[in-house]
Amino acid sequence: MKFLVDVHYQSLNKVGEELCGDQIRVLSSGNKTRVVLCDGLGCGVKANILASLSSEIIINMLREDIPLPEVIETVIATLPVDRRVNLAYATNTMIEIDHTTLAYRIYNFDNPPVLFFRGQKVEPLPFERVPLLDRSIEFCQGTLQRGDLLVAMSDGLLHAGLGGVFNYNWDLEHLSAYIEEMIRFLPSDVRLIVEKTVAHTNQLYNRRPSDDVSMVGLLVRAKQAVVLFTGPPLDLSEDGALARRVLNFQGTRIVCGGTTGRIIGARSGHEVSLDPETARLEVPPMGSLPGIDIMTEGIFTLTSVLEWIEATHGNAGQLPTRDGSGAVQVAGALLDADEVTLLVGLAVNPSYQNPDLPSSISIRKNLMEKIADRLSALGKTVTIEFH
Repeated sequence: MKFLVDVHYQSLNKVGEELCGDQIRVLSSGNKTRVVLCDGLGCGVKANILASLSSEIIINMLREDIPLPEVIETVIATLPVDRRVNLAYATNTMIEIDHTTLAYRIYNFDNPPVLFFRGQKVEPLPFERVPLLDRSIEFCQGTLQRGDLLVAMSDGLLHAGLGGVFNYNWDLEHLSAYIEEMIRFLPSDVRLIVEKTVAHTNQLYNRRPSDDVSMVGLLVRAKQAVVLFTGPPLDLSEDGALARRVLNFQGTRIVCGGTTGRIIGARSGHEVSLDPETARLEVPPMGSLPGIDIMTEGIFTLTSVLEWIEATHGNAGQLPTRDGSGAVQVAGALLDADEVTLLVGLAVNPSYQNPDLPSSISIRKNLMEKIADRLSALGKTVTIEFH
């Protein structure tokens, strides 16, 4: 896949409620991403049960590749209309995106309209109404491009200002303008776009939402790939092949270790130069090597990288932006990546451990396996090779 559908969502509970009446499910399998947003009628426990039931029915049927129209018919039949208020027991928005073609399909059942942003501007989607059972469902389809953003929401996102709060004009037009401003400054960060928009809505509610609030953003962006090469291989004849793989890699290139850096430099015709200002008490200084994006020392830096990944629980936004050390930069690159390739040489540095010990208990090997495990647990595609 050339592109990735980056999904982020956030919800706020109605003031005084322990459970949210909105439920969101994301299913990424095969070559498709599917997102379901359900808004249960009312609030609290009742709404949570209705939305949970609806979302589970939908996501389980989608997992079995049942066509979307059949899924919607099942939900309508299972959760009928409340005749007293003439509202569905749970409203739903379903979005399906094909990773290969970027074709999308959207079904919207009584939720607010789905917003579409292209070139940092909101554009109308070609929705049409289609009859299903005794209901009228909004449907549209088309093809996305890199940088496109889809936004689905529950109606609570548009209610800020009702009931005598700060802003009586927080409607689709103003919401769209606010998101456009976010895209200008955060064109590839759907997480911050969603979080800042929901936080602003919460402020307009005076931090006392009168309804459950949910927002989902789906951003099409290029996949971010990283290769990290550390440690010389046991077989010296592999030096050239590994160096070429790193230098020809399409993505962020990281080299950790002085000997590893010299292997790359010998093939690229350059030498590593050190930057003393990047030295920290626990981490040696970074280096600079043409063709390499991040050049650091080996074991001590990688140990600190693992510590940062664990301390931030995988959230790159919690890394200290002013630190500037090699460990923070490597951790940030790994946490921002979608695909990570780890090339680990098993030749032992006698400065760190007894070279007579078997490679299976190599400090570097064990350290990189832990980093690979943490990144995999965060949902990243990780390939680790030992040489």
